[in-house]
Amino acid sequence: MPINNIENEQIEFKKTTNGIEDSLISIAAILNKHQKGIIYFGLKNDGTPFEQDIKDSSLRDISRKIYEYIKPQIYPNIKTDIVDHIEVIKVEFEGADIPYPCKGKYYLRVADENRELSPGELKKMMIQSEYKQNFGNYICEETIEDINDETLMKFFKDATSCKRLPDIEYDKEKLLKKLGLIKDNHLINAGRLLFSRNKPIVLKTAIFATDQKVTFLDIQRYEGNIFELIDKAINYIKTNINWRVEFNGEIQRIEIPEIPIEAIREAIINSFAHARYDSKIQHEIDIFSNRITITNPGCFANENTPLDYANKDLKSCLRNEEIAKILFLCNDVETFGYGIKKVYTLCKENNIDISYQNNETDFSFEFKRNIKSIKEDDPLNDPLNDPLNDPLNGSLNSLEKNILELISVFPKITIEDLAIKTKKSEKTIKRSITTLISRDLINRIGSKKTGYYELKKSESSSIALSNFYNNYELHDPLNDPLNGSLNSL
Repeated sequence: MPINNIENEQIEFKKTTNGIEDSLISIAAILNKHQKGIIYFGLKNDGTPFEQDIKDSSLRDISRKIYEYIKPQIYPNIKTDIVDHIEVIKVEFEGADIPYPCKGKYYLRVADENRELSPGELKKMMIQSEYKQNFGNYICEETIEDINDETLMKFFKDATSCKRLPDIEYDKEKLLKKLGLIKDNHLINAGRLLFSRNKPIVLKTAIFATDQKVTFLDIQRYEGNIFELIDKAINYIKTNINWRVEFNGEIQRIEIPEIPIEAIREAIINSFAHARYDSKIQHEIDIFSNRITITNPGCFANENTPLDYANKDLKSCLRNEEIAKILFLCNDVETFGYGIKKVYTLCKENNIDISYQNNETDFSFEFKRNIKSIKEDDPLNDPLNDPLNDPLNGSLNSLEKNILELISVFPKITIEDLAIKTKKSEKTIKRSITTLISRDLINRIGSKKTGYYELKKSESSSIALSNFYNNYELHDPLNDPLNGSLNSL
């Protein structure tokens, strides 16, 4: 039969099978642009046939080359055809798992030529392909029986109170159907990640003694759904950062965090909303001496950068559209595309430096900690005023020293937490607390129900400590022989 087409973005002619190597690049380029195409072997550039010796081995050789060099695997239809009474080879192919490389490089079809993709173009293609796959919309094995009723009810109350859902009678099944989270009586992945009681996601949190992942002071592993872990993440950071106190006039006490909690909250919600959930990778929060890092699996889900979103009004690109929609309905997300701008704005207003790390497998926001500004007027910031090193405290036992150090490292730590970290009973901890208060080393701040303890330094012990170091050669408080019994806590 005659060939009416000329070479274009989806059709290519090769005079002989000697051009198979170039044809492999064309197949990859056409797939990346149109996901299907045709290559003829035995046609000149103008579409007229060129007679050649075609054997069964010729077809097998083409099939083998495509199998070896085009990944992910495609399954072309390779057969002979007749053009103007001359036999030619016709290769029809298609595939949607873009991008397709050929010999480690990526190409795109432009007119009848193949152009190698730049790194930026390749990243954009990968992101677009990821959106098309839409993992969150796939049906999973879980059903309505796997829903965490408490989480769903809280979402419903939040969504109706902010008027983003109509305030109607609560019905679990109708609500999930209305939200598009159930198909064929099964949850889609987004519904499972948001509301499942089967703990589908992992969050790892840690506190490190320095700016390196060497010595950790605390490490936790949480499992839950997105809503549960967002709350865990926010509370973990709130509990383990520094707060200063200011007074409004002479009456109201105001506690101010070293990093705005609303900026932390926005970064955490952004982390869970834009993460990749198609593999078993965990979210992570790391609190270092100089920074706080919030990390989600999956690179930044856009060809733009976070700074672009901070400085411009850009439309949000959603990696997980169904998840983002639910977070919006309950007011966790105020406006699509605004979260990153809000993080940068809040940090700028509070003189907090923020940066990010965008890697192939994960993305991190980093908040710089300005510990000095929080404690610069605090006499405890002076190493000579460290109650752990006071020679008057030489009779303190190891548990009492541990408690002092834990109160210093973990602001607002509770009796229950102290018991867990020291592996002692709460009754024993309370006795030690009483001793430390009587020795003028700690204060009780606030009410019996919501209060906490903070380190204290009496004037007499400060003077005694100053005199001690004036007559002692080792001025490093960490090396004070009186502290030899301190353990790693």
